[in-house]
Amino acid sequence: MHGLEDRATLVHMLLRLGTRGSLLARAQSSLIARELERAHDGLRVELVEIKTSGDRIQDRPLNEFGGKGLFTKEIELALLEKQIDFAVHSFKDVPVTMPLVDPSHLIIAAVPKRESPWDVLVSRKANSLAALAPGSKVGTGSPRRRAQILAQRPDLQVEPIRGNIDTRIRKLNDGMYDGVILALAGVRRAGLFDSSMMFEMREILPAAGQGALALQCRREDESTRDVLIKLNDADTAACVAAERAIVQALNGDCHSPIAALATIAASAGDKLEVRASVGARDGNPPVIVALGSSTAEVVAALEAGGARKLLQGGQ
Repeated sequence: MHGLEDRATLVHMLLRLGTRGSLLARAQSSLIARELERAHDGLRVELVEIKTSGDRIQDRPLNEFGGKGLFTKEIELALLEKQIDFAVHSFKDVPVTMPLVDPSHLIIAAVPKRESPWDVLVSRKANSLAALAPGSKVGTGSPRRRAQILAQRPDLQVEPIRGNIDTRIRKLNDGMYDGVILALAGVRRAGLFDSSMMFEMREILPAAGQGALALQCRREDESTRDVLIKLNDADTAACVAAERAIVQALNGDCHSPIAALATIAASAGDKLEVRASVGARDGNPPVIVALGSSTAEVVAALEAGGARKLLQGGQ
């Protein structure tokens, strides 16, 4: 990779961006491509579509065949093999522990400013979790969401659902569910947000890294790193690092019902505030919730409440 003069001024440079083929993945990648081209004169970003195992297998829950890491594995291999120059991942899909590809040669070079971290209830029958009729069928493939929903509404039927965002909304419109739970950031980026049927859910804590993107490249590719760093948002990167540290400290993985959200409050002197919750390993209540000003404080509170026992399958 070349085309940088004194590693500060771009002349003419082409970067290949590896992306999944889903509506959301292409939308996110196109968004980053445009932002990079605006930030660097002479840069052109070309999208390279890569089919991942997570996209190919649609008839089984993710936790049966490898988890969310299967949405990143093939893209990371393409990076290592120099078929592409960088990738854009939904940060919540990047494994915190036990990655499927050796990470020593790859690096998250930038974390752009975060979109909303919250989930939305998508429903034509109710505008909140509390307003859903008893026995309503709610679709989600996330044990994190399932545990928190059932802790508040044990009368609901929480059923698994697979497929991309547009597929899940279609299943809702076909009457298969009374509501489905999606990440608000993904719905917005995919251009599918409809305020008449999508309602923000601040009563459900999000996954670590939800709403944030991870721009990944090869560690030794300094010219590409120099390009990507232009989009880095330090506050978002710090918050996501704190959230992922909670999952790591609890030895969690993509199957674990762990939620975490860190924010930086300007009104409180730019102090970090971290909230997290842990449900049972099978995605059922009880749910332990903790709030603190550091990862260590929150992890200690969760452990004191019995989080490790829950995650290991106990009550």
